[in-house]
Amino acid sequence: MPNVQVKGFQPLSKGNQTVELVRKRVLDNNTTAIFKGDACDLQTGGDVIVTATADGEVYSVQWGGASYMSGSERLERKYLPAATRYTGTGVDPADASYVYLVDDMVNTKFVASVDEAIALTDLGLNYNMVLGTGDTGTGLSGHELDATNRGTTATNPWRVVDFVIGDPKSAVDDADAKVVCLLNSARREPALEIGGSLGT
Repeated sequence: MPNVQVKGFQPLSKGNQTVELVRKRVLDNNTTAIFKGDACDLQTGGDVIVTATADGEVYSVQWGGASYMSGSERLERKYLPAATRYTGTGVDPADASYVYLVDDMVNTKFVASVDEAIALTDLGLNYNMVLGTGDTGTGLSGHELDATNRGTTATNPWRVVDFVIGDPKSAVDDADAKVVCLLNSARREPALEIGGSLGT
């Protein structure tokens, strides 16, 4: 029986800490849906969008759902529908759209699928993404890891560190096997940067 693709990037653990979420405002002219499990990018103004670059830096992952206005009502859903634009300005506009992202991606492990079969020797390599379309029925992402061009390229956004072993729904030698991955190319927390309290 073939594997069923993991829906996007699903937080697994963060060492001995709790994986926490943070609310981020979506770009006011955003036209693309942001599904639960989608990789997201940070814009220069501090807003977020779903990533449109399969091989670029990822800011975080939408995991806590979305909050947006529909007419005069604020809705909380698993995903942000496409074209939920707003006109408010300032830091916290009343009509803004928000998504809840994994906070502090450093050392946060995720479970995801790889689109093709990989081998034990492919652990520790860096992977790009397949930016599949999310499901409006379930609200879940269509993103997964791309086995094509996996390697040591430092800018590939994800690193596969292990297979999910013992899951009866995941045949590790087949396409769409469940793997454990870390964000490889990402913005880092300020304390870890040069000049930060933990930097060198």
